[in-house]
Amino acid sequence: MPGFYAWTDSDQSRPSPLLWKVPLWVAIASVAFCAALPWLPVNASTVGASSRQAIRFSLRSLLAVTAGVAIAIALIAVFPIVFSGLTCAAAYVYLIAFCLRNRQHRTAGFALIACMIFPYGWVVSYEELDRILPTLAILLAGMPTFVPAALIGQLFGQHFQDSQWVAYLLTAAEIFVGIWMMRLGPKRTIAYLLFVMQISALSSLAFYMMCIA
Repeated sequence: MPGFYAWTDSDQSRPSPLLWKVPLWVAIASVAFCAALPWLPVNASTVGASSRQAIRFSLRSLLAVTAGVAIAIALIAVFPIVFSGLTCAAAYVYLIAFCLRNRQHRTAGFALIACMIFPYGWVVSYEELDRILPTLAILLAGMPTFVPAALIGQLFGQHFQDSQWVAYLLTAAEIFVGIWMMRLGPKRTIAYLLFVMQISALSSLAFYMMCIA
């Protein structure tokens, strides 16, 4: 990201049009690729949609889900950071357990983590890593969704530092949706990974522009 930012010859007072044109071009190319996915020769997953059993909900399970949602809303209202942080950690743990149980999805699981984290690889070689390391350690779980969380925080009139819980919840949702896409097949997984990668890359660029450059 620092190299791309320098290539566009931008600064915080004078951003280059390339900062939004290049992501737009990449997004258009990704949409075109996803539109062509149904006709590409991608082998179906060993666990096809036809072999999955339909999920049935009993009255007891529906009541339990309703109670769980009510408790979650109360916890978010009282302890937003703690609850969202635990939810994000649980999502990562569940993804690891899911990949361990389903060998055919391990590559997709690793790709999901890579698409979320690797756009921030430039941080490792950053010259002033010690200056941002304390903040980075706190925000790491929410980094892949930095931009969506910041936009949602603005809707509620909150600074990003005050809406970290939104980033944690969005990251957890990103992981859970990714697991669901893996179950639906490789083509949907590929399309979703492209989406996740672009969100994370855009978030990485925005983080560099707003907090470091």
